[in-house]
Amino acid sequence: MERLHDPVLENDWHAVYLTSELKEKPVAVTLLGERVVLYRNSRGVQALRDLCIHRGAMLSKGWVKDDAIVCPYHGWHYNGEGQCVCIPAQPAGERIPLRAKTAAYACEEKYGFVWICLGEPTGPVPHFEEFANPAFRPLPCGPYKVKAAGTRVIENFTDFAHLMFVHQDLLGHPDYAELPDIQVIKEKNRIYIENIPIFQPVAHSGSDKSEGTTYVYRKEVYRPLSGRLSKTDPGNGQTLWILLTVAPVAADECLVFMMVARNYGFDVDDENFIRFQDIVFDQDAQVIESQKPELLPLDLQAELNHRVDVFSVAYRRWLNELGVKVGTI
Repeated sequence: MERLHDPVLENDWHAVYLTSELKEKPVAVTLLGERVVLYRNSRGVQALRDLCIHRGAMLSKGWVKDDAIVCPYHGWHYNGEGQCVCIPAQPAGERIPLRAKTAAYACEEKYGFVWICLGEPTGPVPHFEEFANPAFRPLPCGPYKVKAAGTRVIENFTDFAHLMFVHQDLLGHPDYAELPDIQVIKEKNRIYIENIPIFQPVAHSGSDKSEGTTYVYRKEVYRPLSGRLSKTDPGNGQTLWILLTVAPVAADECLVFMMVARNYGFDVDDENFIRFQDIVFDQDAQVIESQKPELLPLDLQAELNHRVDVFSVAYRRWLNELGVKVGTI
């Protein structure tokens, strides 16, 4: 797979794996076309380029010993900084070549995900109380594989007009398709909208509403491939939060991670909320994977934009201003 270079995405944090699934064995992930190995040692999760400098074997096929990952081909040991610390075939006491190393990447565990950055992160993974506080019962969902650009997934997140058709009788209904005026607020590191009422035919699990209700949405895109939303029932204050973040595997392929949290319905089985997100995102993915071109056009004349697309248009303009290249044309 071709290694992709992007002046923005390479320096962003990307969720690439579920922390609950990373145990004693190393695992391989791909981000921007780069093969990365994840493994645990006494210092936590480590992320290295999945390549032994000696003969190009995949380190993810090896194992962990003495806090180092061991290449399965000739047993070379690499520490968390990517430096080779042991060459078994080399005479004892002989100096290990300085060139015997592989790239190490910044790595964090947060919200039930392993996050990595291939470049230079400007700070830690952003903190959002609703997903970090156990009182809100945060639940990891996914990952979902999508054969389309990650930018297409986020643009779908910014869109309200599809709720009544793609998610008919779940998140919306065609009889309530008319949207209010939407004002986009742009700040240095995010774009967002708020106070958007959307009628939902069936209230969420745990709601005290026996039928449908109108939820008030707030949506924010805080990085090119990451966003979050809240939807609140104004009658009772019951709020559902969703974090959405996309790992670009390739220009036209991505892995989507979600986190769902809530301030109500704690007596309802958590699996109900996860299952609901699985259903909703599968509906989204079927449409996203059918879109042509697979990459997101930043030229606003390339597709027909309507006034209800104001948030999506703002997203495309923002990507253009930031200089995002991967997943766009």
